[in-house]
Amino acid sequence: MSLHKLPRSCGMKPVVAAFAEAEAAEAPKARAKEVEICHANEIPLGGRRIVQIGHLSIGVFHLAGGFHAVRNVCPHQGAELCKGTVHGTYKPGEVGEFIPALPGRVLRCPWHGWEFDIVTGKGLHDAKDRVSTYEVRVRENGCLVVVV
Repeated sequence: MSLHKLPRSCGMKPVVAAFAEAEAAEAPKARAKEVEICHANEIPLGGRRIVQIGHLSIGVFHLAGGFHAVRNVCPHQGAELCKGTVHGTYKPGEVGEFIPALPGRVLRCPWHGWEFDIVTGKGLHDAKDRVSTYEVRVRENGCLVVVV
């Protein structure tokens, strides 16, 4: 059994389980509707664009590994999550041990600092929390589409 599927009863601390799941994550599940949002060169590397698609507010991020989309609502208290800062974080370790993790792909909520992996939507503070993620495709003409 892989670490990211271990139940809490296995003695794994919730934050360790959250990191294990983020590191073993797969791409978002396929959805049906493609919505064109802009040309890829309109979002610079390290940048973002928040778009409204129907009733959904979604943040599209241009990370070193490509484009990723996250629902713009923090599950904690409903803040506009995608207006938060993007950075890396650290894995749990021994006292005084700092192990860098997820460089440039952690989104921190602007209200209370809850952290989420932009690529997977996984909350890094708890093994169960997450935000919705959406597939982003780059068409041959360079246009970005979000699949909702």
